[in-house]
This record gives sequence, C-alpha cells and structure tokens, in this order.
Amino acid sequence: MTDTNRDELSPLIFHSSSIPNTPDNRTSFQRKLSVWLILISAGLERLAFYSLAGNLVIFLTSENIHWTPLHSVTASFIFLGTSYISAIIFAWISDGKLGRAKTIIIGFLLYIIGYVFISLFSDNDQYGLYSTFCGTMNVTRTDTLEFFQEQCIPQILSTLVFTAIGVGAVQANMAVFGAEQVREQKATTQYFDKYYAAVNIGGLIAFAFIAYGQQNDSYFIGYVIPAALLIIALVFFLIGYRFCIHVQPYDSVISNLIPVFINAFQTWRKHRRNLQISKNNRRQNSSTKLLDTPTEYSDQFSLTTSEQSWSFLDYAKVGNNGRFSDRIVNDIKSLRRIIVVFLLLIPYWLLYFQIETTFLVQGVHMKVMKFFRTDQGIHYMPVIWLSLGDQMIIIVAIFFLNTFVYKRLEASGRSISIRSRITFGMISATIAMCLAGTVEIYRQKLCDSQPTISQIIGKTNYTAADMSIFYQFPQYIGIGLSEVFASVASLEFAYLAAPRSAQSLIMSLRFCSAGLSSFFGSFYIGIFVKIKEDLAFENSSCKAAYEPDLFYVYFFVLGCFQFIFILIFLACDRKFKLLKVSKQRFNTRLFIAPQSRSSTA
Repeated sequence: MTDTNRDELSPLIFHSSSIPNTPDNRTSFQRKLSVWLILISAGLERLAFYSLAGNLVIFLTSENIHWTPLHSVTASFIFLGTSYISAIIFAWISDGKLGRAKTIIIGFLLYIIGYVFISLFSDNDQYGLYSTFCGTMNVTRTDTLEFFQEQCIPQILSTLVFTAIGVGAVQANMAVFGAEQVREQKATTQYFDKYYAAVNIGGLIAFAFIAYGQQNDSYFIGYVIPAALLIIALVFFLIGYRFCIHVQPYDSVISNLIPVFINAFQTWRKHRRNLQISKNNRRQNSSTKLLDTPTEYSDQFSLTTSEQSWSFLDYAKVGNNGRFSDRIVNDIKSLRRIIVVFLLLIPYWLLYFQIETTFLVQGVHMKVMKFFRTDQGIHYMPVIWLSLGDQMIIIVAIFFLNTFVYKRLEASGRSISIRSRITFGMISATIAMCLAGTVEIYRQKLCDSQPTISQIIGKTNYTAADMSIFYQFPQYIGIGLSEVFASVASLEFAYLAAPRSAQSLIMSLRFCSAGLSSFFGSFYIGIFVKIKEDLAFENSSCKAAYEPDLFYVYFFVLGCFQFIFILIFLACDRKFKLLKVSKQRFNTRLFIAPQSRSSTA
C-alpha cells in the first residue's frame, strides 16, 4: 500500500507548448492577496452552500413547508445533483468561452438570486412572503401525496434548481482559478491544502452556528445571513479580480469532442476504402505494377502496419490525414480513462450524500441532546452537528497525513497510491452504511420495546426512540475517513489528469459523477416507495407503520452495492491502468513532484 504505484507514473496527458502561457507580472503581495481573497470567497460560498444543503431535509419537513420526509430527501438529492451536474456546462463555458473569473461572477449572481427566494419561502408567513409566492399555507399534510403534489413544489423546486445551477458555476471553476494564481509546485500544494481547509471551515461554521439558528430560532434568519455572506463573498472576489491572472479561454475539449469523432470516422472510412482499392489492385496487377500504386494508397497501407497500436481517434490527427492537431486529439483521448474512473465513483458519492439526507431523517427519530433552557423553552442540539465530527475528522486527518505520514513516506522514497487511497475511502464508506443499518435495526427494536419520547426540533414535533443520537457517530466517522481518502484522492486525480484545455472540465466531471449519484439516490428512494405503495415515515411516528424493515435494508443494500463496485474498480484499474498520471506531477501530497520537499502550509 505504501509503495509507489508504477501504473500511476506513466504519462496520461500530453501537454503542448502550443497553448500560450500567461505571464505573471504581479508583485509578491498582489499574488498572495489574490489567493487569499479567492480562499475567503470560497470559504464563504461553502458556508452558504452547507447552510442550505445541511438542513434542507429538516427544513422541508418542518412546519414551514410540511413535506413528507421521503419527498424532502428526494428534493435534497435533486438540489445536490443539479449543483454538481451543472458544473460540466459551466466548465465548457469557462474553458472555451468566457474564462473562469467571468463564469464565477455569473454563478455568484445566480446563486444569490436563488438564495434570496429560498429565504422568502422560509419566513413561515411571518412577513407574508410565503403566501405571496405559494398562496395559503396548508398546515396539514397527507403522506400519500405524490412528489409533485406537495405544497408549493413548483416554486420551491424550481428555486432550488436555479440556485443549484449557480452553485455549479462557482464550484466548477473556483479551485482551478485559485491554482492558476500560483506558479511554483510548492505554492500550488499549499494552495490546495488551504483551499480544502477553507471549504471545511465554511462547513464548520455553517453546521455549528447557522444550523443551530435555523433549527432553534428561525429558518428565515438562518437563510438571510448566509445570503448576505454570499454577497460579501462576491465582493471579495471582485476586489481580487484586478490582482488575478486571467488565463484566456482556449479551445475547449467539449467543443472539439464531436468534430474530432466525426473527422476520425471520415478519415477511417476513407482509409478502409483506399485499403480495399489497394487489395483489389494487388489481385489484378503484378508485383511490378504494385510499385506504381498511387502514393496515398501506399501511405494508407503502411498506416495499417501499426493500426493495432492506434486509437480510433488517432485518425483525426493531421499526420494521419485528419484535421486536428495531436494535442487536441490526445486531450480528448485522455478523457476516456478519466470518465471511467468518475463513473466508477458514482456509488461512493451515493453513500457519501447519505450524511446530508437519510442520516438526518434517522437522527431526528433518535434521542437528541437538550442543549440548554432559555425563556423560550428547550433548545435541542442540531441534528446536523454530528457532521461537525465529520468536518473535524477531515481537517485533523489531512493535517496529520500531510505533516507526518506523507512526509515520512516521501523521505523513504515511498508513497500511498491514488488507487489505494480511493479504495480505502470506499471501504470506509461501505462500513459506514453497515453501521447505519445496524443502528436502524436497534432503533426500531427500541421503538417497540421501550416508551418513545417526543421532541421539538425546528418547531416540528418528532417521535423518537429512547436511543441517543450519538450512536450515529461511528457512521459519521466512517464517511469522514472516506472523504479524507477517496474524495481528496479523486480531487488530486482530477487535477493531475487535466490537460490545459480541460482543467475546469475534468474538475466538473468529478462533480458530475457526484451529481449523477444524487439523481440515482432519488431513483433509489423511488424504488422503495414503489415496493410498498403506502410506504411512509411520518414525523409523529417512531418508525414506519408498514414495512419498517425497508429502512434498514436501504443502508445494507447501499453497502453491498459499494462493495461490488470496489471489486469492479480494482479489476478495471488493473486491466486498463485507469489511474495513470504524469510522473512529473504525481505525489502523495496534493500536486507536488516527488523530488520536491514539502513546506508547511
């Protein structure tokens, strides 16, 4: 596990000097200022994102909206899925059209507009905002409603999708745009360390303070504050705009993808036709006449001698009578392995997103710690606070690995391969699902054998088993460790495997695989609903009235599904060398060559 994987040291990407480098004439202060302003913007943006995504399921089931838990989980999956899949569209826009900075600004504007409308839906009609957009608030709920029959769903769902599109534009470009501001490999390493820390600090603040205010005071205030911070993030980004390097948009891989395939097919068809003509001539003419065969035929014939070592897309290269340069074709060829890797990560992301969906539904039906008493009554610990453990594990583990483990391995000439880290992360997520399923079994048994308790969370009454919510903590730890290894390693792979013309695209493909997993999560929930037509899980019930075992089977099926894909992932990497990256850019730490010595961030 600690030996450098030779499969990951062979070149995957063919870089070319034909793409002009952007000169950096800034002072040291301007360079550092641009990076720190980007990091602050990224941290505030993630704070706003987690303030919305973290408590979204609880918010939709609260007295503000009155949706069923299953439909709330589905809406959360749609929001998360759209935010990640839309990233690929904005990656194409930034790589080939507008550039990263302008795309980020557009994303911020969409993001802010959507966030403002979400705040309006959350006022519980205290200021008459909800009734203005949704009509009279219905305080009763029917659990047999179809998803698209939920109260105010056209307005709420379209707002969530609109906001998610803005999220996708920002997150597809922010990390890469920041990396473009630094030139040295050591500085790039430090930037990604700091970027990941900024993202998780934003998450910590959102879960620790914003979520508490949303659950115990007001969702309206709990969404207005992040909306204001999102505006501040845009202001910081605009201040840093003049100090940043702006790499001009070049040819995007997405723009060239279909034309390259078409031209490769045309050239291949012409080659096959000429080859057939050459064979017919050889049958009809003597060997002497064969030497008089037109040059284009002999060229095409010689081409077939090495055809087995070719890719179909090589027919589009100029040297093979195609229309595209070697760099463009090689950039597109590099996408094949990358796409396969990210497709194989879809089950992992599906498990990862349970921390923001079903873990919360399970948690509100367990005994939540009473935080303190005030004149307004009892305040309960926000259910999302268990995610703080996840965030802390990520920050501490990354610091420990980068400060001690990776440095010692590097000093001895060894490393932990990307494959090993991704595999370990997926195994950790699988164990987390098994733990969640086990907790659900015991929780349901206590619902039957022990008196239930009633607790008010987010001004909504929940019936819970007399079982502490801290029994969920091990499954949160499992997901946190999986993120330290699988998520960070996939981010590293996305950066290392990215050709110049597709840096945002490759990052967005990683997000896209996560987005697809969210939509698969919605589909997976739908399957369980179809299995049992009356399947429902009311807030006022400790467990489902019909087929309650489906709720713990849900977690075990996810774990088994991930385990199968671990085996598929390892088999595919062994056979097709999916995780090949450039030797000059590979290291166990993020984005630093093995020969370089790491410096503290």
